[in-house]
Amino acid sequence: MAKPESALTDAVVQFVLETGYEGIPEEVRAISRRCFVDGIGLMVAGSTEASGRILQKYVRELGGEPEALVVGTDLTVPAHLAALVNGVAAHAMDYDDTQLSSYPDRVYGLLTHPTSPVLAASLAMAEAMGSTGQELLTAFAVGFEVECKVAEAIKPDHYVKGFHSTGTIGAIGAAAAAAKLLGLEERELRMCLGIACSESAGLRANFGTMTKPYHAGRAAENGAAAARLAGGGFTADPAVLDGRWGFFQIMGGGCDPDYLLGKLGKPWSAADPGVSIKPYPCGSLGHPAMDAMRDLLIEKDIRPEQVKKVRFGTTSRVLEPLRYTDPQNELEAKFSLQFGLGILLLERKAGIHQYRDEVVRRPDVREAMKKVETYEDGEIEGMGYSLIRGKVSIEMEDGTVHERMSELSRGTPQRPMNREELYEKFQECCGLVYGEKQTAQIERLLYKVDAVENIHTLIELLGPAQG
Repeated sequence: MAKPESALTDAVVQFVLETGYEGIPEEVRAISRRCFVDGIGLMVAGSTEASGRILQKYVRELGGEPEALVVGTDLTVPAHLAALVNGVAAHAMDYDDTQLSSYPDRVYGLLTHPTSPVLAASLAMAEAMGSTGQELLTAFAVGFEVECKVAEAIKPDHYVKGFHSTGTIGAIGAAAAAAKLLGLEERELRMCLGIACSESAGLRANFGTMTKPYHAGRAAENGAAAARLAGGGFTADPAVLDGRWGFFQIMGGGCDPDYLLGKLGKPWSAADPGVSIKPYPCGSLGHPAMDAMRDLLIEKDIRPEQVKKVRFGTTSRVLEPLRYTDPQNELEAKFSLQFGLGILLLERKAGIHQYRDEVVRRPDVREAMKKVETYEDGEIEGMGYSLIRGKVSIEMEDGTVHERMSELSRGTPQRPMNREELYEKFQECCGLVYGEKQTAQIERLLYKVDAVENIHTLIELLGPAQG
């Protein structure tokens, strides 16, 4: 029975211990499989990024027991290091999924990129343990749910003051998933959470740099390491989420207990309010505006030379994180409305091949960005932050103005990607390493991952390109 002084930690511990595969609704299993497709594709793509190459060199130099694969390569390393590298890769392009809010008072940025840290930790630990696909999916779904509910419960000050929740709260989800795979019992699980909460970190100051995806990787690594340490007898506070010096109070100034107590798996966050799969490799706060811009350009057949100015009005909570008005490289461009809207104006697409340093520095792109003006719209600010609202206005050289409100992008539960659309994104990512046949094989296997008897069947396809 939960104790008042440790009710929050008790609820998480009980949920992790008691939830098995049969307790996960089929809708959540199906969403989890889609998260695997999206997340694995991004690990493959991220393995080719500069940040991925640096981490690969780093862990190769460290050495250690070859327990788990660095996806997209021939490199096997200790499981916690594989979690680190794969977690960084999954978030490197800022193309990974985003948690949605169940409550209008929770700012969008407070919530996490839920798949990256949890999948990176659980995939590495499952390989090290020789787990079944069913055990992997169960651990992932449990860690995903814990991460989302903790993110909703903590006070918004956590994010507003500068913490990056994918790094801080992602570590807790990763720890829950790793603990599930290791079969930790109650006392060990409490220690695992205590260790992970002391390791959780990540500052928004590092948005637009390689350290942002490092947050996701470290969250995965910390979760995997915490589970193993706890399993070996390492100690920590057994009620770490609660109390004066607990995670919620120290990291967020408190929480709303009713957002967590009685809510784990009731409903599952993956299904309600759902998870949003990104249509663009950049900050999700810009996606509704980018989709509105793209739709207007296509519907009105607008050409770049016809446009005098693009104006976008939105809330302070969108403009603050998307702060690079004059980005100098691809990492800064991922947090720039000027680049996102400007590149769409020029090319009507904004994918992996657009978010490159050489594209950001092109003269025509620099000129297009100068046409984009953003501003805080008081009326939209007054509507609150439950949706990512904004207004796109395209002023033509002849004086005509085309306008569209934006609040939902493709990939959200309200505008979901079908399997074909998700496969296009998967191909875009995997095509950086694999051929078409290998890409298709991986995708098919991921949609039945929980039927795989040994996860090594999947791992064999996730190494380097096959002939």
